[in-house]
Amino acid sequence: MTDGFRITKVKHGPLFDMEATHLHPMYEIYYLLNGARRMFFDGSIYVLNRGDLIFIPMNTIHKTTHTNDKPHERIVITFNDKPITDIKSIQPEISLKKIFYPEPVVHLSGINKYYAEEIMERMLTEYGRQDEFSDLSIKNYLQELIIFLIRSRNHKKNEYSRSIGTTDRLMESAAKYIRDNCSKNLSLEEVAGYVNISPTYFSKKFKASTGFGYREYLIIVRIREASAMLLETNKSITEIALECGFNNSSYFGDVFKRIKGVSPFVYRKNNKYL
Repeated sequence: MTDGFRITKVKHGPLFDMEATHLHPMYEIYYLLNGARRMFFDGSIYVLNRGDLIFIPMNTIHKTTHTNDKPHERIVITFNDKPITDIKSIQPEISLKKIFYPEPVVHLSGINKYYAEEIMERMLTEYGRQDEFSDLSIKNYLQELIIFLIRSRNHKKNEYSRSIGTTDRLMESAAKYIRDNCSKNLSLEEVAGYVNISPTYFSKKFKASTGFGYREYLIIVRIREASAMLLETNKSITEIALECGFNNSSYFGDVFKRIKGVSPFVYRKNNKYL
């Protein structure tokens, strides 16, 4: 169980931003205990505050950045499909991604907030203890948390309301344009023109809104598309590299390994990286 599970509770100081590009073959639950954060998630921007929980499906591009000069505290849980096997046995058609769409954020308050935080604290305790019962306890607590969130979405009005400014909405449009045209020879100037602002201003605001530089985001979108093609088609690695906007397979291989941790060949061959 713990091989496919990780939970951390961390306090970060003012102006902290995630450094690493986040795209992993795991589900993630991000819960904000205190403070405020900006989350760029699958092309959309969310401002999270105390009590907000966001569910992130596998292989979804996401990154958090600061919204002010104050510290924050969060709990992050990552896990694979194993803990939800029992839930799927009850509802075979269940899909966590579908449950948390179109709105992946849940705001917890009152007794619901206390209940969810208590479950997460128990998981943290078991994760740190690691005796012969810890794996089973962690699995049970994680299932309890997921069932609680499913019931909350099914039976309660979500108190979270997404509200972002004009610039953030423009950057969302730019991110969608990049995603839809990532296989082309796409330039910063073209994307800036699409949202009708200057390239210099666009570069600055895209980084501030999403946490990604323009080139960084374009590359990770291309890698995500290539990952799907490696598993869903029989095309050669060179063909996939070219179709996803890379000039040559050697450069594609280097970038792919840096982001995914393995070569395109190993990724395709070994299903554990799905």
